[in-house]
This record gives sequence, C-alpha cells and structure tokens, in this order.
Amino acid sequence: MPFRAVAQTRPDLVIAVDNLWETMDPVIGISTSGGRVHWNLFDTLVRRNRWDDPDGTELVPWLATSWERTSPTIWTFQLRDGVKFHDGHVMDAEDVAFSISEKRLWGEEPEAPRGTRYAAGIVRVEATGPLTVEIETEAPDPSIPYRMVTPIGFVLPKHYYEEAGRDAFGQKPMGTGPYKLVSFNPSTELVAEAFDDYWNGPIPAQSLTFRIVPEFSTRYAGLAAGEFDVIVNIPSDQIEVVRSTPGIKVLEKSIENYPMFAFNTLNTEDLPDNPLTDPNLRKAMVSAIDREGITQALWGDATFVPTPFNFPEYGDYYDPDRKRAYPYDPERARELLEMSDYDGEELIWHIVRGFYPNYEVAAEFMVEQWRDIGINVRIRIVDNFSLAYERPFHLLNMSMSSEFSGDPYRPLWLDWGPDSSRTTAAHKTWVPSDRFLEIGERFEDAQDFEARKAAYLELVDEWEDITPGMYFWRNVVSFGIREDLNWDPGNSDVTIFDKMFMG
Repeated sequence: MPFRAVAQTRPDLVIAVDNLWETMDPVIGISTSGGRVHWNLFDTLVRRNRWDDPDGTELVPWLATSWERTSPTIWTFQLRDGVKFHDGHVMDAEDVAFSISEKRLWGEEPEAPRGTRYAAGIVRVEATGPLTVEIETEAPDPSIPYRMVTPIGFVLPKHYYEEAGRDAFGQKPMGTGPYKLVSFNPSTELVAEAFDDYWNGPIPAQSLTFRIVPEFSTRYAGLAAGEFDVIVNIPSDQIEVVRSTPGIKVLEKSIENYPMFAFNTLNTEDLPDNPLTDPNLRKAMVSAIDREGITQALWGDATFVPTPFNFPEYGDYYDPDRKRAYPYDPERARELLEMSDYDGEELIWHIVRGFYPNYEVAAEFMVEQWRDIGINVRIRIVDNFSLAYERPFHLLNMSMSSEFSGDPYRPLWLDWGPDSSRTTAAHKTWVPSDRFLEIGERFEDAQDFEARKAAYLELVDEWEDITPGMYFWRNVVSFGIREDLNWDPGNSDVTIFDKMFMG
C-alpha cells in the first residue's frame, strides 16, 4: 500500500479531522475538535497516565512535580524547573498563577468564562515562590489535583498572552507542549512542528497537520491512498470496511462522555403549558425506551448503557450491580403515562445535525417506541447549538463528560447543580429541588469517602426521582490509522503525539 515518503527519520503526520475550533485558546476552545490539538501545543500541571492504563486512573506529575494539601483549604504545587515556552521564555510560578487567575477564569467577568465551572470554589491563586503556587478554595476541596488535568490546568505564557491579547492568542497560541504552531486557519488546517527544546523530549514526529476533511468518505479515501496518516470519526457501519482495508488499522475507544437528552421541565413564556413539567410523563418516556437493544443494534459490544452517574471510571464509587430506577418496561411506562396529565401534545426534540455519532438514528428508534405507548415526539434537526438552544423545545440533545474529579462530583453536581448551564443558561431545562440542593451541599462538603459516597447515592436517587434527562450510552470514538504507525491515545478522544503515546 503506498504511503507518503518522508525525507526525515521523523514523519510529517497528517491527521484528517471533521472540524477545528475557531480559537486555540485551550479554555475558550474547550471542545472535542480543539482538544485534539491543544495537548500537542500545551501542557497541564498534572496528567492522567493513559499510556500505561487506557482509563487514566492514575494522576502523574507533569509541569507540577508534586502537590500537597498544606491546610484544609490550600493546595501547594511545586513546579518543574527549566521548562521552556515555544519562544524560549522559561516557565515560572507567575505563568501558572496567571493561567488559573481570577481575571482569566473565575472572576465576575473572566476572559475565559468556559473555564468557570472547572474553577468553582477557587478564591485565591498565588505565586509564593519562583516555582511554587498556592491554590486556595472557599471550602476544603479534595478535587483540586484532578482539576489540573482539565483545560484549566494548561499553563500559558503570561508575558505573551498579555502582549497579544485574548483573541490574537487564540489564533497564534504558544505553550510548553511538544509541538509549536506554524500556522492556523480555522476553516482549513493547523500546522505545528516539533519543539526540540521540549522538557520531555524527544519528539517523535517532525510535524503535525490537522486538516479539515468534513466528509468521512473523503477522509477514508485519503487514508487508503496514503494522503493521511490518521482519520477520526469512522461511522459505526463503516468500521469493518475500514478495518478490512490493507495497510490500515482501526482503534475504537470507549471514552468518558455520555450522550443524552435533557427534558425541558419548565413552563416558560413560549411554552406556558409544557406537559413535561409532570414527572410521571418523564418517567414514562424513560421507561418506554429499550436502550440496551438500541445500543446493541448501533454499537454492538463497543459500549454499554449506564445506570445514571454510576460510571466505571469512579473506582470505589462504582457499583456494577446497581440498577436504574426506571429500566425498560413498556407496561410500567403505560401506567406512568396514565398517571400523568399528558393529552397527546406534540413534543419537540432539538438535535444538532451529525454532532453525536449514531444519535439521530437512535432518536428515530426512540420516537417509534414512544409512539407505541401513545407519546407524540417530533425530531427537529438543526445545524448548530445556537439553533438547538432556541426555544421552544421539549427535549434537547446534549452529552455529559464524567472526567476530572475521579468521582461523581463534576457530572452530578457541577453539571446539574445550581451553577450549571442546565439551571442558569438561556436554554436552561430545570430548577433543582430543595432536596437536591440540600444533599448536593452535603456531598460537596463531605471530606471522608463514606460520607461522600452516602451523599452521592442520595443525590442520585433524587435525580432519578425527578428524571430531568436520560443517558444513552458511553460514547465511542474511532480512529483509522496507517498500519505501521505506532500510536494509541488510550481511552480518549484527545490525540497526543508525544513519546508517551507514539513509539
């Protein structure tokens, strides 16, 4: 099979992607399409060891060499000495403090507001020495080291960011990562070259080109012809076709993200008589869906249907025997429907075209199963999230990530609690119950495992009793790569081409 010849001993890799985010600021650009690039240009303070364990359950030092809790509310991080940014400037504690600062992330009007939820509870970040940083939280918070593996843990060069400004930095980013930017056009491609002063070298590739190729058929043809080295997002019904192509191998990865929908549980000005304010209707709709059957039909054995907030990545919090409160049960669904005030009204489900693999196909199955018990749902496919968020709607597509804290804190409390977009955004879909808030505060304040787990289980029970949404499956990402390329990203949709992941 022909592949591109390269003059260097290190390859020039071309990665065909479906999209690129419009900015490469690693917090403003939080996204799947941005994350594929960010980890090659920037480093975080702490990293998850996915090269030894695909699930990344172990935290390892990265730009921070160590961390400790020096008081109940203060974490102290010691930084690696001699790390260079791409312009040769040596990283110090002032760069780290700036990257997690009130001005940038968690103040009243932060420059990168998408990082606010990751920074919840932080009240002070201070450089207390050339290579020492303190992070103080409002209350004792065991999750701080885990937060430093998220996008707010990326370290930016204070001098360059302040000189260039937020928007210009997003177009010409600079970090400490293994590759430095050569060029970036959000509509076509991003090119980066090996940064040979990288603190954790050597760099295995001479350059990376992330090229936008929206159509899968074109990505596949380019991979087969040797034009591309890696392609992303293989449709599930094309996996075996790609796998059987000479010279190509396929990686399927189950990642820490769960597609779902949110029920709009609110009466609003444009939806004054919303039938979904009735929890019995919501429970009937969940009970009517054969998620296991749909998931098996679409994904085979590549993934599974979770019990809400009971995810394998949560270690001791995970109970493989716990059952969902509302499993597939058409008869129970009909009973719940009878208990509701639903009278056949059409319910509108907003779905962003092509955003989640297999989502639209699954939705068609679900609409049929709802029709079987007398619930009328109409799918409205839109081109972007701005259109999806426009009211009125009854159901809204979404996905929830489960990563960052090593426990259920983020998806259960930060993503559904009083400061979440589910509650505060213009497209909000619910108001947490008083009991949910009371238990959530207890969960947030708990320090020892047993107290935290007890509050967590109560909080899950309350969420299921309210039923503000429904999880589908654990997400699956796929890559087609040339057979001789020794690269494996672990169970992640992030593509990192450093020596830890690429031979």
